[in-house]
Amino acid sequence: MKAADGAARGRVLLVEDEDLLRWSIERYLAKRGFAVEAVRDGAEAMAMLVGAAYDIVITDLAITGVDGLALAGEARRLHTETQVVIITGQGSKDTILKALRQGVADYIEKPFDLELLLLTVEKALEKTFILRELIQLARTDGLTGLFNQRHFYSVLDAEIKRARRQSRELSLLLVDVDQFKRYNDRFGHLAGDAALSRIAACLKKACRRDIDTAYRYGGDEFILVLPEADRTTTEGIAARVCSLLVDEGIALTVSIGAAQLREGQDLKDFIREADRAMYRDKGGDASAALPQAG
Repeated sequence: MKAADGAARGRVLLVEDEDLLRWSIERYLAKRGFAVEAVRDGAEAMAMLVGAAYDIVITDLAITGVDGLALAGEARRLHTETQVVIITGQGSKDTILKALRQGVADYIEKPFDLELLLLTVEKALEKTFILRELIQLARTDGLTGLFNQRHFYSVLDAEIKRARRQSRELSLLLVDVDQFKRYNDRFGHLAGDAALSRIAACLKKACRRDIDTAYRYGGDEFILVLPEADRTTTEGIAARVCSLLVDEGIALTVSIGAAQLREGQDLKDFIREADRAMYRDKGGDASAALPQAG
């Protein structure tokens, strides 16, 4: 398992309170291409897990501040795909079985050979990458490559809670492709699928990088989640969507409905407001002419 030139093979959090062993493991894995962050205290490790995602967590069962099993459980709770490797010099059979039942990838008993540790970490890393890919597939629409509706609801729920907690603005853009059924009937489903993929690419391009997210909401409908977007910002992103469709030579038009989260509004009401705004836009602006294929 080799990384691309200049890239780490995987990101590792090492938690070990024996200084010499911690230094030896850190140095050994770093020389073999891993990005390793090493700490000796369980409480510090807990804080690091909250702030960042790691591919692998290597932890002793007996560490200062936090029980190793508790740390392993927290790592898996915060980042489902993260794999945990336990190292221990005093683990009983029952403790090891409990760790494995809780989802720990593997364990190594002290004293151990560093080559064995490397092999164990590499096997765990394969599990991380496979699980991460499966999670991504479960969140993604197969045709457009955008996130799917199921993931949309999960993200929107989290963003609503964050907006309320931090007193921040949150907006939605619901985008519906005009006359898409007529387009499909005339030019065929392959042409329709190609058009949806091109529209999806424009939506993704219109999003602010690392802030907004775009989803295929269903059929010929898409939705954008815009954290910390006021009315002016939201209108600007909607205008950018329309501009990109023209620039890309996409013959189909879209109707767009915008909504901003209001006090007391729940998830369903928030989406319903965007849906109503979209239908108002469709009634006023949708073109009556059948577009050409493209």
